[in-house]
Amino acid sequence: MRAILILMDTLRKDVLNIYNEKSKVKTPNLDAFSERALVFDNHFIGSTPCMPARRDLMTGRLNFLERSWGPIEPFDETFPKVLQNAKIFTHLTTDHCHYFRQGGEDYINQFTTWDLHRGQEGDPWVSKIKDPEWMPQDFYGRLRKQYQKNRTKWYEDEEKYPTPRTFKSACEWIEDNKDEDNFFLQVEVFDPHEPFDVPSKYMKMYDPEYNGPYFETPIYGESDVPTRAEKYIRNRYSALVTMTDTHFGD
Repeated sequence: MRAILILMDTLRKDVLNIYNEKSKVKTPNLDAFSERALVFDNHFIGSTPCMPARRDLMTGRLNFLERSWGPIEPFDETFPKVLQNAKIFTHLTTDHCHYFRQGGEDYINQFTTWDLHRGQEGDPWVSKIKDPEWMPQDFYGRLRKQYQKNRTKWYEDEEKYPTPRTFKSACEWIEDNKDEDNFFLQVEVFDPHEPFDVPSKYMKMYDPEYNGPYFETPIYGESDVPTRAEKYIRNRYSALVTMTDTHFGD
Protein backbone atom coordinates (compact mmCIF):
# COMPACT_ATOMS: atom_id res chain seq x y z
CA MET A 1 0.00 0.00 0.00
CA ARG A 2 1.32 3.43 -1.01
CA ALA A 3 -1.35 6.03 -0.29
CA ILE A 4 -1.40 9.80 0.19
CA LEU A 5 -4.35 11.78 1.57
CA ILE A 6 -4.24 15.56 1.04
CA LEU A 7 -6.63 17.81 2.97
CA MET A 8 -7.11 21.55 2.36
CA ASP A 9 -9.25 23.34 4.91
CA THR A 10 -12.15 25.55 3.71
CA LEU A 11 -11.64 24.83 0.01
CA ARG A 12 -14.95 25.83 -1.56
CA LYS A 13 -16.40 23.54 -4.20
CA ASP A 14 -17.63 26.47 -6.29
CA VAL A 15 -14.14 27.91 -6.85
CA LEU A 16 -12.93 24.73 -8.56
CA ASN A 17 -13.24 24.56 -12.33
CA ILE A 18 -14.13 20.90 -12.22
CA TYR A 19 -17.33 21.80 -10.34
CA ASN A 20 -17.91 25.31 -11.66
CA GLU A 21 -16.78 26.16 -15.19
CA LYS A 22 -17.49 29.85 -14.53
CA SER A 23 -15.03 30.07 -11.65
CA LYS A 24 -12.40 32.77 -12.13
CA VAL A 25 -10.13 31.38 -9.42
CA LYS A 26 -6.82 30.13 -10.82
CA THR A 27 -6.17 26.51 -9.81
CA PRO A 28 -4.18 24.99 -12.69
CA ASN A 29 -2.73 22.14 -10.62
CA LEU A 30 -6.04 21.03 -9.13
CA ASP A 31 -7.55 21.28 -12.62
CA ALA A 32 -4.83 19.05 -14.03
CA PHE A 33 -5.19 16.60 -11.15
CA SER A 34 -8.96 16.38 -11.64
CA GLU A 35 -8.47 15.34 -15.26
CA ARG A 36 -6.70 12.20 -14.03
CA ALA A 37 -8.89 11.62 -10.98
CA LEU A 38 -12.21 10.14 -10.00
CA VAL A 39 -14.44 13.15 -9.35
CA PHE A 40 -17.38 12.89 -6.95
CA ASP A 41 -20.53 14.80 -7.86
CA ASN A 42 -22.70 13.50 -5.01
CA HIS A 43 -21.08 13.57 -1.59
CA PHE A 44 -22.32 14.12 1.96
CA ILE A 45 -20.43 14.83 5.18
CA GLY A 46 -21.38 14.34 8.80
CA SER A 47 -19.55 17.21 10.53
CA THR A 48 -18.08 20.40 9.09
CA PRO A 49 -15.88 22.03 11.82
CA CYS A 50 -12.21 21.11 12.09
CA MET A 51 -11.91 18.40 14.74
CA PRO A 52 -15.41 16.90 14.41
CA ALA A 53 -14.76 16.41 10.69
CA ARG A 54 -11.45 14.72 11.44
CA ARG A 55 -13.04 12.38 13.93
CA ASP A 56 -15.57 11.46 11.24
CA LEU A 57 -12.71 10.79 8.85
CA MET A 58 -10.45 8.83 11.20
CA THR A 59 -13.10 6.70 12.89
CA GLY A 60 -16.12 6.46 10.61
CA ARG A 61 -18.25 7.71 13.50
CA LEU A 62 -20.51 10.70 12.80
CA ASN A 63 -19.19 12.96 15.54
CA PHE A 64 -22.13 15.39 15.56
CA LEU A 65 -24.52 12.59 16.47
CA GLU A 66 -22.63 12.26 19.79
CA ARG A 67 -21.15 15.65 20.66
CA SER A 68 -19.61 18.84 19.27
CA TRP A 69 -15.85 19.56 19.35
CA GLY A 70 -13.69 17.04 21.15
CA PRO A 71 -10.77 14.59 21.21
CA ILE A 72 -10.27 11.09 19.92
CA GLU A 73 -11.85 8.90 22.59
CA PRO A 74 -10.19 5.85 24.18
CA PHE A 75 -12.88 3.65 22.63
CA ASP A 76 -12.40 5.06 19.10
CA GLU A 77 -10.86 2.76 16.52
CA THR A 78 -8.97 4.90 13.98
CA PHE A 79 -7.81 3.95 10.52
CA PRO A 80 -4.16 5.03 11.14
CA LYS A 81 -4.02 2.54 14.03
CA VAL A 82 -5.67 -0.15 11.91
CA LEU A 83 -3.02 0.43 9.25
CA GLN A 84 -0.20 0.25 11.80
CA ASN A 85 -1.57 -3.05 13.09
CA ALA A 86 -1.26 -4.27 9.50
CA LYS A 87 2.41 -3.15 9.53
CA ILE A 88 1.78 -0.10 7.33
CA PHE A 89 3.76 2.99 8.34
CA THR A 90 1.64 6.14 8.82
CA HIS A 91 2.83 9.75 8.85
CA LEU A 92 1.03 13.07 9.30
CA THR A 93 2.49 16.41 8.21
CA THR A 94 0.34 19.44 8.94
CA ASP A 95 0.12 23.10 9.92
CA HIS A 96 -3.30 22.60 11.50
CA CYS A 97 -2.81 24.03 15.00
CA HIS A 98 -6.18 22.77 16.29
CA TYR A 99 -4.55 19.39 16.87
CA PHE A 100 -2.74 21.07 19.77
CA ARG A 101 -5.66 22.92 21.32
CA GLN A 102 -8.20 21.75 23.87
CA GLY A 103 -10.54 19.39 22.06
CA GLY A 104 -7.87 18.26 19.62
CA GLU A 105 -6.19 15.69 21.87
CA ASP A 106 -4.88 12.33 20.66
CA TYR A 107 -5.45 12.77 16.92
CA ILE A 108 -1.75 13.04 16.06
CA ASN A 109 -0.94 10.13 18.36
CA GLN A 110 -2.80 7.82 16.01
CA PHE A 111 0.10 8.09 13.51
CA THR A 112 3.46 6.35 13.60
CA THR A 113 5.17 9.74 13.21
CA TRP A 114 3.97 13.31 12.76
CA ASP A 115 5.28 16.75 11.87
CA LEU A 116 3.78 20.18 12.75
CA HIS A 117 4.55 23.47 10.98
CA ARG A 118 3.79 26.31 13.35
CA GLY A 119 2.12 29.68 12.99
CA GLN A 120 -1.39 29.39 11.58
CA GLU A 121 -4.33 31.35 12.99
CA GLY A 122 -3.96 31.84 16.77
CA ASP A 123 -1.21 29.25 17.25
CA PRO A 124 0.64 30.34 20.45
CA TRP A 125 4.01 30.21 18.72
CA VAL A 126 5.92 33.52 18.72
CA SER A 127 6.33 34.25 22.42
CA LYS A 128 6.67 38.00 22.89
CA ILE A 129 4.93 39.83 25.70
CA LYS A 130 5.09 43.14 23.86
CA ASP A 131 2.35 43.81 21.32
CA PRO A 132 3.33 43.24 17.68
CA GLU A 133 4.75 46.32 15.98
CA TRP A 134 2.01 46.36 13.38
CA MET A 135 -1.55 46.21 14.74
CA PRO A 136 -4.05 48.09 12.54
CA GLN A 137 -6.36 50.39 14.47
CA ASP A 138 -9.16 50.13 11.92
CA PHE A 139 -10.24 46.75 10.60
CA TYR A 140 -13.19 44.62 9.61
CA GLY A 141 -13.81 41.12 10.91
CA ARG A 142 -11.36 39.64 13.39
CA LEU A 143 -7.78 40.65 14.13
CA ARG A 144 -5.68 38.23 16.21
CA LYS A 145 -2.77 39.74 18.10
CA GLN A 146 -1.03 36.34 18.25
CA TYR A 147 -1.27 35.87 14.50
CA GLN A 148 0.23 39.31 13.91
CA LYS A 149 3.19 38.12 16.00
CA ASN A 150 3.44 34.82 14.12
CA ARG A 151 3.41 36.36 10.65
CA THR A 152 6.59 38.33 11.41
CA LYS A 153 8.34 34.99 10.80
CA TRP A 154 7.38 34.90 7.13
CA TYR A 155 5.82 38.16 5.91
CA GLU A 156 6.11 38.22 2.09
CA ASP A 157 8.62 35.32 2.14
CA GLU A 158 6.42 32.72 0.47
CA GLU A 159 8.54 29.66 1.27
CA LYS A 160 8.26 30.42 4.99
CA TYR A 161 4.45 30.51 5.08
CA PRO A 162 2.98 27.45 6.85
CA THR A 163 1.27 25.93 3.79
CA PRO A 164 4.38 25.93 1.55
CA ARG A 165 6.41 24.50 4.46
CA THR A 166 3.88 21.71 4.94
CA PHE A 167 3.80 20.71 1.27
CA LYS A 168 7.60 20.90 1.11
CA SER A 169 7.88 18.58 4.10
CA ALA A 170 5.58 16.12 2.34
CA CYS A 171 7.79 16.18 -0.76
CA GLU A 172 10.85 15.54 1.40
CA TRP A 173 9.11 12.69 3.23
CA ILE A 174 8.19 11.04 -0.07
CA GLU A 175 11.76 11.41 -1.33
CA ASP A 176 13.13 9.89 1.88
CA ASN A 177 10.71 6.94 1.67
CA LYS A 178 10.34 6.50 -2.10
CA ASP A 179 11.67 2.93 -2.04
CA GLU A 180 9.22 1.72 0.60
CA ASP A 181 6.12 -0.31 -0.27
CA ASN A 182 3.85 0.12 2.75
CA PHE A 183 2.97 3.63 3.86
CA PHE A 184 0.10 6.04 4.36
CA LEU A 185 0.93 9.77 4.25
CA GLN A 186 -1.61 12.39 5.39
CA VAL A 187 -0.78 15.92 4.20
CA GLU A 188 -2.94 18.58 5.81
CA VAL A 189 -2.81 22.32 5.14
CA PHE A 190 -4.92 24.88 6.98
CA ASP A 191 -5.16 27.13 3.92
CA PRO A 192 -7.29 28.43 2.33
CA HIS A 193 -8.85 28.84 5.80
CA GLU A 194 -8.88 32.37 7.18
CA PRO A 195 -6.89 34.48 7.94
CA PHE A 196 -6.45 35.06 4.21
CA ASP A 197 -2.78 35.97 4.54
CA VAL A 198 -1.03 35.75 1.18
CA PRO A 199 2.03 37.26 -0.56
CA SER A 200 1.20 40.33 -2.64
CA LYS A 201 2.14 38.62 -5.91
CA TYR A 202 -0.99 36.48 -5.64
CA MET A 203 -3.21 39.45 -4.77
CA LYS A 204 -2.07 41.12 -7.98
CA MET A 205 -3.93 38.40 -9.89
CA TYR A 206 -7.26 39.42 -8.32
CA ASP A 207 -7.90 43.16 -8.52
CA PRO A 208 -6.10 44.18 -5.31
CA GLU A 209 -7.27 47.82 -5.35
CA TYR A 210 -8.67 48.58 -1.92
CA ASN A 211 -8.31 51.57 0.40
CA GLY A 212 -10.53 50.56 3.31
CA PRO A 213 -9.73 49.26 6.80
CA TYR A 214 -7.54 46.19 7.23
CA PHE A 215 -9.48 43.03 6.39
CA GLU A 216 -8.03 39.53 6.47
CA THR A 217 -10.32 37.40 8.66
CA PRO A 218 -14.08 37.65 8.08
CA ILE A 219 -16.64 36.93 10.76
CA TYR A 220 -19.20 34.74 9.06
CA GLY A 221 -22.70 36.12 9.25
CA GLU A 222 -21.46 39.69 9.81
CA SER A 223 -23.76 41.96 7.80
CA ASP A 224 -22.27 45.44 8.20
CA VAL A 225 -19.26 45.01 5.89
CA PRO A 226 -19.38 47.39 2.88
CA THR A 227 -19.63 45.93 -0.61
CA ARG A 228 -16.12 47.10 -1.55
CA ALA A 229 -14.67 45.32 1.50
CA GLU A 230 -16.64 42.16 0.77
CA LYS A 231 -15.28 42.10 -2.78
CA TYR A 232 -11.76 42.60 -1.43
CA ILE A 233 -11.97 39.73 1.09
CA ARG A 234 -13.32 37.42 -1.62
CA ASN A 235 -10.28 38.36 -3.71
CA ARG A 236 -8.00 37.59 -0.79
CA TYR A 237 -9.59 34.17 -0.45
CA SER A 238 -9.15 33.54 -4.19
CA ALA A 239 -5.49 34.56 -3.96
CA LEU A 240 -4.92 32.16 -1.08
CA VAL A 241 -6.59 29.33 -3.02
CA THR A 242 -4.16 29.99 -5.87
CA MET A 243 -1.14 29.96 -3.56
CA THR A 244 -2.32 26.70 -2.01
CA ASP A 245 -2.83 25.25 -5.49
CA THR A 246 0.72 26.27 -6.46
CA HIS A 247 2.29 24.28 -3.65
CA PHE A 248 -0.13 21.38 -4.11
CA GLY A 249 1.34 21.25 -7.61
CA ASP A 250 4.81 20.71 -6.17
